[in-house]
Amino acid sequence: MYRSIWKNCQKSVCQLSFYSASGIKIISISGFKVNGNILVTDESIYKTYKATDVVLRFVTDDGCTDSVSVKISMNELKCRMIKSLDKEKIPFAAINIDFDEFKNIPSLKLDLSGKFEIGQPIAIFGYQLEQDNLAIKTGIVSSSLLHDKGYKYLQVDSSIKQGNSGGPVINAETCEVVGIIGHRLANITQSYKRMKQIMNNNLTILKKSQGKFNVEEIDPIQVLIANQNQIKYISNEIYKSANMRIGYALAVDHVQELFEEYIDFEASGSNHGFQINA
Repeated sequence: MYRSIWKNCQKSVCQLSFYSASGIKIISISGFKVNGNILVTDESIYKTYKATDVVLRFVTDDGCTDSVSVKISMNELKCRMIKSLDKEKIPFAAINIDFDEFKNIPSLKLDLSGKFEIGQPIAIFGYQLEQDNLAIKTGIVSSSLLHDKGYKYLQVDSSIKQGNSGGPVINAETCEVVGIIGHRLANITQSYKRMKQIMNNNLTILKKSQGKFNVEEIDPIQVLIANQNQIKYISNEIYKSANMRIGYALAVDHVQELFEEYIDFEASGSNHGFQINA
């Protein structure tokens, strides 16, 4: 069954790799093509503040060989983002990818029935961590919940890592997309955010006292600052490599709602370029 799912879906799953001005890869996430020329991915794309360029990449059926890729600036990416009518950030991102290079990339079909069963088998596609190979994972829908202004999420029992964010959750029986993998609701994400905030607060306090006194020509505040930065770096590496057995996926109903708004905008000739507060 999963061999068939791979053949039907893998060509539509994209890797988004974000690079700094010096060409260093900052982060990679997953996404997937739907509705002809739309790429759907995770909301973490809104926080790639230091990136200047992004590479959108699809692979062949071996999961690692490039099929086609396009490199664009972050400014162009922002202009291609589709916004919601309520002007608030939605818990996913949708990007117009009407590049000639992508015209032969097939689109996945969204499951808009709104029906799913607890225990339903699923497949999850994504590029985990900094790896460039696409992988398929198996699992089940273990529960559902409402969160953040009525958004519906599926709780999935499967192995989830950071780079999987934005990848599609596929109904194993129909090969249709039922959800978008995200990290925001995971307990480890919440803990990491709290730890990062504490360390940033510590660094702010320490920097105010920097250079005010020395001990045998050593500034102890600088030592503490270096220590906090080391802990911050290690925490980030642990977070990136953490393997979560339970993940959360936004139900695709909300994606269709945005598409309907987008079609209305297109028909009216309105400008819908979306600017990120970068």
